[in-house]
Amino acid sequence: MTNATPKSVLEQISTCWPMIHNPVQFVMRYARAIQKYVAAIVRNPHDSEEVAQDFLVQVFDKGFCPENVSRGRFRDYLKSAVRYVAISHLRKRRSSELSEEMLMSIVQPDSDADRAWSSEWHDCLLERVWQSLELHQQQTADNVFHSVLRLHTENSAASSEELAARLSEQIGRTVRADAFRQQLRRARKHFAKLIVAEVQQTLQNPTAEAVEQELFDLDLMPFVREFL
Repeated sequence: MTNATPKSVLEQISTCWPMIHNPVQFVMRYARAIQKYVAAIVRNPHDSEEVAQDFLVQVFDKGFCPENVSRGRFRDYLKSAVRYVAISHLRKRRSSELSEEMLMSIVQPDSDADRAWSSEWHDCLLERVWQSLELHQQQTADNVFHSVLRLHTENSAASSEELAARLSEQIGRTVRADAFRQQLRRARKHFAKLIVAEVQQTLQNPTAEAVEQELFDLDLMPFVREFL
C-alpha cells in the first residue's frame, strides 16, 4: 500500500550541490541587487552606476566561478565580490574626512547597504519566481496558476466570486468560485516550490535546514510556510 501523505516542499529538495550551469546568467538575474548594493556603499549616483556596470561587464567578459564557493551561500560570495569592488573605488577616491573605520562601517551587518542587498535580492528572487510561474502556465495545457495567483495578489480584498469572474473573462471560459479557490491553493503551492528551488541553487549544501534558514533570512517564509 502506498503512502498517500504528500511530501512537504522541503522534503522534496535534493541535498547535493546544485551546479549553476551558466554562472554569468545567474549573476545577471540579480543585477538589480548588485546595483542597489553598490549605490548604498558608493552613494554618489554617477559613481555607483559606473562601478556596478564595470563589475557586471567584468563578469560578462571574464566569467564567474561558483566553484570558488566552498561553503555557505552564493549570495554571500557574490556580495563579497561586489563589496570589494565598491570599497576599492572609495579607497581610491575618498576624501581625507573618510577614515578606514568609517569606510568599513558602511558594509557592516544591519547597515543600510546590507539591508539594501537583502531587500533587493528578495525582490529579484520573487521576480524570477513569477517569471517561472508564468512560463509554467504557458507551457502547460489548461494551466492558470500564474493568472490565478496574480489576480489574488493584486486584488486581495476581492471575493472568490469576483476573482473567478475576472479569471473567466481572461481565459474565455466559466470558472466557479470553488474552482478558483482550488486553483489558488495549487498555484500557491507551486509558487512555494519555485521559491525553494531558486533558493536551493544558491546554497552549497542545500539541506532542508539550510534552505529553511535562508527563507527566514530573506523574509520569504510567509510565501512557503503553509507548505513546509
